Amino acid sequence: MHRTFAAWLIERPWRAAVASALCGALAPEMPLPFAVAAGAIAVLVMQRYGFAAALAAAASASLAAGLVVLSITAPNVWLVLAIGVVFISPVLLAYVLQSTGSLNLTFQVAVLSAGALLLGVHVAVPDPIAMWTTLLRQVLDSMATAGLQLQGDQDEIVALWARTMWGALTALALAVVFGGVLLGRWWWSLLQAPGQFGAEYRQLRLGAILGLAISVVFLFAVLSDSALASSLAWVAFAALTFQGLSAAHRQKAGGRLNRGWLAAIYVALIVPLSMSVTVFILAVWGFADNWARQRAQRA
Repeated sequence: MHRTFAAWLIERPWRAAVASALCGALAPEMPLPFAVAAGAIAVLVMQRYGFAAALAAAASASLAAGLVVLSITAPNVWLVLAIGVVFISPVLLAYVLQSTGSLNLTFQVAVLSAGALLLGVHVAVPDPIAMWTTLLRQVLDSMATAGLQLQGDQDEIVALWARTMWGALTALALAVVFGGVLLGRWWWSLLQAPGQFGAEYRQLRLGAILGLAISVVFLFAVLSDSALASSLAWVAFAALTFQGLSAAHRQKAGGRLNRGWLAAIYVALIVPLSMSVTVFILAVWGFADNWARQRAQRA
C-alpha cells in the first residue's frame, strides 16, 4: 500500500503539492500524523524532482496550515516561525540527505539544528519563561471561564509549564520533522531499493561528540537551575528516543527481539498513558547504545 501511494504521489508533481496542502490544512488539528506526512511528501519529492519541487510542495503545506491557523487566531512572528520549522525544515534536511547520502548525518544535523534553535530563542528573547507565563495564565483563565478548573496551585502549574514549553515544543518539532524525513526516505526506498532504509535506520547514532554534549546537558539540567539546559534536555530525550528505536530495530534484525515486542513499542509510543514512560525507556536505551557502539568501534 505504501509503495503504491508513494508511486502515485511522484508520478505527477501536482499530486504531491495537493496532498501536501491537504496534510498542511489538517496538521494544526492533528500534527501527528499529518505534519509528518507533509514532511515525508517533501522528502520524497526532493529525491525524485529536486529542491525546487520539494520547496513548492512544502510551501503548499505551509500556506494551507497558515490559512487554517489565521482563521482562528491573530498572526504573529512565532506562528510564522513554527510553520516554517515544521514544513520547511524537512526540505532542508532532505537536501542534506540528497547531497550526502547519509541518513545518520542528516539525523545529527537535525539534532544540532534543534539545539541551535533553542539557543537562538534564549538569546533573542529577554525572558523566554515569562513569555509563556503570560500565555499560560490566559489559557487557564479561559479554561476557568469555560468551567474547567485544574486542581492544585495555579502559580506552580504555570511556573512548571512555562519552564518546559520551549523544550517540549522543540522536541516535538524534532520528532515531527525527522519523522517526516524517515517516512519520506522509506517511501523512496520502497520504490528504488527495497530494504535499504532498514539498513540505514539500524545504523542511526548520535556519535561521540553529540553523545558527550548530551551528557553535559543532562548534568547541567540536574545540577543547575538553567532554563536553557532544561530545554535542551527535552531535545536530548527526543534524539535519544530515535536512537533507542534504531537499537530496537537492530535487535529485531539480529533475532534478539521479537517482532511483537517491536510493535508493542510503537503502540506504547502513541498511547498517551504510556508515551512518557516509553520515551524515557527508549532514551535510556539509546544513550547506552550510543556509548556501547563507541566502545565497540574502538575495540
